[in-house]
Amino acid sequence: MSIKSSDQGEEKVSKGSLKRDLGLTTLVALGVGSIIGSGMFAMPAVMGSVAGPALIIAIVLTGIVTTLLAISYAELGSAFPLSGGPYSLPRLALGDTGGFLMGWGYFLYAFIGTAAIIDIFVTYLAFWVPGLAIGETLTPLGIIIAVVALWIFTAINVVGVKWGGLYSLVTTIGKIIPLIVFAAVGLSFFSGVNFVPLLPFGLTGVTLAMAFEFWAFTGFESVVVPTEEVKNPEKTIPRAMLLTMAIVITVYVLIAIAFVGMINWSGLGIAVGDWGSIGNLTSPLSNVAQAAGLPILAIVATIGALISTAGSGGDWVLLQGRIPYAMAKDGLFWGPMDSVHHKWGTPFVALIFASVMTMIIQIFIPNFPSVALIASITALVPYAAAVLSVPILRKTKPNVNRPFKLPVPILITGLGFILATLLIYWASWPWTLVGAILMLIGYPLYLTFKGKKFEFTRSLWILVYLVFIIVMSYVGDTNFIYENFLPIGPLGLIPMPYDMIVVTIFAIAIYAWAYKANTKEIMN
Repeated sequence: MSIKSSDQGEEKVSKGSLKRDLGLTTLVALGVGSIIGSGMFAMPAVMGSVAGPALIIAIVLTGIVTTLLAISYAELGSAFPLSGGPYSLPRLALGDTGGFLMGWGYFLYAFIGTAAIIDIFVTYLAFWVPGLAIGETLTPLGIIIAVVALWIFTAINVVGVKWGGLYSLVTTIGKIIPLIVFAAVGLSFFSGVNFVPLLPFGLTGVTLAMAFEFWAFTGFESVVVPTEEVKNPEKTIPRAMLLTMAIVITVYVLIAIAFVGMINWSGLGIAVGDWGSIGNLTSPLSNVAQAAGLPILAIVATIGALISTAGSGGDWVLLQGRIPYAMAKDGLFWGPMDSVHHKWGTPFVALIFASVMTMIIQIFIPNFPSVALIASITALVPYAAAVLSVPILRKTKPNVNRPFKLPVPILITGLGFILATLLIYWASWPWTLVGAILMLIGYPLYLTFKGKKFEFTRSLWILVYLVFIIVMSYVGDTNFIYENFLPIGPLGLIPMPYDMIVVTIFAIAIYAWAYKANTKEIMN
């Protein structure tokens, strides 16, 4: 089934001819391969620096939150098999204005995420080439290498040179096998002493670590992309989603346990229990392995990280260029962005534009954890909107066939929306401010594309939502701060756990408001 939106927002449904050949195993493999990537080569150190050994708890909790978002997304993807995912699906529920704002947010996530991936590439390259990074912050030389890598990936995508099935297979094996080897070998060098105390930074550390870890869980929507080709989708899709998340959580937990258990404090030149300094490791998995007297494992981890980021870098450049291209075709982005090169058949203008945006991030924010937080924030808003779209579309498009229907949708989607909002808040000052402002830029941008067709009533909740995130981050708990470059920080007027209560109540109110605004408008 294919669906195209007309100017009036109605859908034309026609039967396609795609064969349903994808089974559970293939779909799970696709999901796991899409989620497990470069992030886990860097995240254990970042999370450990703010949560200590409780980073393992943060991984499990983040996995649960992501599963709620993912299973909600499964209904949308199975009912509305549209390209553009986090842009096109909210657009069906929230209209052109809301759809554009979510598309803009997803575009931000894509080109900022590309910068994060290339950051990891350079920091692991620094394992062999000193001077490229200090901790997980690139030096001027490291920034130059990162920018060069970006434009190499861009050139490959512009001329239409395909990575090909063999290269994709190699990069998938190249990122998963080293992680499995690291976990297996690391567990044999396990030291339980490193897990005491389990919560050196308390609950706040766990929540901040969750905001970091969400970056490593993005990509779950790939499970519902090939819906039209899935056998028995009403059963296969939810099972594949749950199995995918279970496998990913298990792999991540094993890596984290091995990482913590393998830490040789003296070998790293760090005082015992100084978790804050763990965040200064340039190539975390390799550094820990080398300090434990396992140089071969350190080399395996480094090669795995380089292969993973090299493969992901090219894929993400391709992704980030396709978003403005798809939006421009719908009249929701600058016209030139839908230009296709006459010789190479690629959206070269959109690709170059997106890479220019990535380069700006690389130059001005060369710190991987900070970039990952911004990417997580700008991804979580569209994901939260997608979750909210489930009950809205149940109301406004009741006759659409839904191969998979979410049980107790209000409960699951409501809980998912609340938890996504909490993750955004936990992403910490000043990156909540940066992420929200970048999202808010979408409003004036939209006005340049749509003029008087601004759907104020249906989209006002988004403005209030983003402004609240800024205000709450400023008045909230003083512990939610990371690499603050501003002269002001959180005031601590609403400390933990009261801040969680306030955010939860606000999220429920926004959920109800957005549902009413986008069902009443359409039903009338």
